[in-house]
Amino acid sequence: MSGIAGAVRVERQTAEVELVSRLEGARSRIEQRFLDGGVVLLSVLDVLNRLVASLENLSGSLGDEVAEATIGRLIATVDQLTALPGIEEQRQKRLAHVAVTEKTLGAHIADMQETLRYLRTFATTAKITGAAIPDFAGFAEEILERIQFGTGEVNALGAKIGTLGAVIGTASAGGGEALERFRRSVPDIAGNLSRNAADLTAQRRHLSQLAAKVGAAARGVQGKVATTLSAMQIGDITRQRIEHCQSAFTFLNEYLAAGTLDAEAAGRLTALVRHLVHGQLVEITRDFARECRTVVGTIRSFGADIDGLMALYGDMDAADGRSADRAMRTLEADIAAARAVVCDIEQAADKANVLGASTVETVQGLLKGVKTIQLVRTDIHYMALNTNLRCSKLGEEGRAINVVTAELRLFSSQLDETAERILIALQSLEEDAGKLREAGTAAGGSLDAHLAEALEHIRRAGDRMEEDMTALRACGVDVSAKAGRTVADLDFNAELGDVLADCSASAGELVGRDLPDMSGLEEAMADLGSRIARTYTMVSEREVHARVFGTALEAPVTAVAAQSDEDLFDDALF
Repeated sequence: MSGIAGAVRVERQTAEVELVSRLEGARSRIEQRFLDGGVVLLSVLDVLNRLVASLENLSGSLGDEVAEATIGRLIATVDQLTALPGIEEQRQKRLAHVAVTEKTLGAHIADMQETLRYLRTFATTAKITGAAIPDFAGFAEEILERIQFGTGEVNALGAKIGTLGAVIGTASAGGGEALERFRRSVPDIAGNLSRNAADLTAQRRHLSQLAAKVGAAARGVQGKVATTLSAMQIGDITRQRIEHCQSAFTFLNEYLAAGTLDAEAAGRLTALVRHLVHGQLVEITRDFARECRTVVGTIRSFGADIDGLMALYGDMDAADGRSADRAMRTLEADIAAARAVVCDIEQAADKANVLGASTVETVQGLLKGVKTIQLVRTDIHYMALNTNLRCSKLGEEGRAINVVTAELRLFSSQLDETAERILIALQSLEEDAGKLREAGTAAGGSLDAHLAEALEHIRRAGDRMEEDMTALRACGVDVSAKAGRTVADLDFNAELGDVLADCSASAGELVGRDLPDMSGLEEAMADLGSRIARTYTMVSEREVHARVFGTALEAPVTAVAAQSDEDLFDDALF
C-alpha cells in the first residue's frame, strides 16, 4: 500500500512540476515580451517628445515678436523708399538751381573784371595827362594801387566761384541718369518688398497654424502612448498572478512535507490546490485577453494617428515650410536690393550735405570779398572826386584830367552796381545751398541703417527657422521609422494568449469536474489557504480563492488603495 501511495505521490509531483515549468515559461515570456514592448513604446514616446519640442521651437521662431515687429517696420519703410525718387528729383532741381546761380556769379565777376580794366586804363591815362602837375603823379599812382588791389580781390573772388562751380559740376554729373535709374528701380523694389513681406507674414502665420495642428496631433499620440504604457501593467500583474500560482504549489509541497496528513488526505488537499490554480489560471487568461484587447486596440488606433500625424506634417514640410524658407530668403534679397539703391541715394544725399555746407561757407567768404571790393570802389570814387575838385582850380591845364577822372567816377559806379548784383546772387546761392542740405537729409535718420537692421533680424529669424525645420524634419523621419515600423508588431495577446490558455488547459487536466471532499481537512485548509492568500494582490484572486476554499477573504489593513489607471482595470488592486 505504501508503494502505491509513493507512486501516486511521484506521479502527482511530476504533473505539478511540469505545470510549474509551463507556468515559469509563460511568466518569463510575458515578462520579457512586455519589457521589450515597453522599450519600444518608450522609444516612440521619446521621439514624439522630441517632435513636440521641435514644433514648440518652430512655433517660437514663427511667432518671434522681434521678427514680426521687424517685418512690420519693414513694411512701414516702403513709404520712405517710395518717396526717395521724389527726394532725389527735388535735390537735382536744387542742385541745378545752385549751378545756374553759380554761372550768374561768374558772369558778374567777368563784368567786374572788365570794369576794373577800364578803371585801370583811365587811371593810367590820368597819370600820364597830369604828369606835369605837381604832386598829381603820386595821387594817380595811389588810385592805380587801389584799382590793382580791387582787381586782385575780384580775381580771388572769381577763383573761389570757379572752384565752387567745379564742385557743383562734379555733384551734378550723372544726376539725370541716376534719377532715371531710381525712377525705374525703386517702384519695383518697393513693390516686391511690400508684397513679399506681406506674403511672408501670411505664410509664417499659416505655417504656425499648421505646426499647432501637428503639435496637437502629436500630443494626442503622446497621450495614447502614455496610456498604453500605463495599461501595459497587465503584463506585470499577470506575471505576479502566475508567480502566485507557482507559490501555491510550493506552499502545498512544504505543507505536505511536514507529514501531518496521510496519503489519502494529502491527495484531496492536492486536488483542492490544483482546482485553485486552475481557477486562477482561467481568470488570469480571461483578464489577460480582455486587457490585451484594450492595449492592442489602443496601439492600433495610435498607429493610425501616427499615419495621420505624418501626413499632416508632410504637408507642412513639403509646402508651407519650404515656402516660408524661400519667402524668408526672398525677402532678404529684396532688402539687399533696396539697400543698394538706398545706399546710392544716401551717398548722393551726403554729397548734397557736404556741397551745401561748403557752399554756405564759400558764400560767407565771398560776401567778405564783395564788401572789400565795395570799399575799393568807394575809395576810387572819392579819389576821382578829389581830383575833379583840384583840377577845377587849375583852369585849362586841369580840364583834360577832369575828363578822365569823370570816367573813373562813372565806371566805379558800375563796379558798385555789379557788386550789388553779386550780393543778391550770393544771397540766392546761400538760400539754395541751405535748401540743398534740406533735400539731402532723410527724415527719421538713415533708411539704409533701418534696412540693415531689418536685414539682420530677418536673416537671424530665417536661420533659426531653417534650424528648427531641419530638426523637425529629422524628428519626422524618426517618428515615421520608429513608430510606423515597430508599433504594428505589438500584439501581446496573439503571442501570449495561447501560452496562458495552454497553461490553463494543462491545469485543467489535473483536476476533476468537482471539488474533492474536504471533510476533516479544515485545519489544513485554513493553514495552507491563509499562506497562499497572503500572496494575492488582486481582488479577483481572492474571489477565486474564496470559491475554492469556501472561505471569504478580507483585504489586510495595509492594502494598497485601488487605482483605475484610466479605467483600464475593472478588477482593481486592493
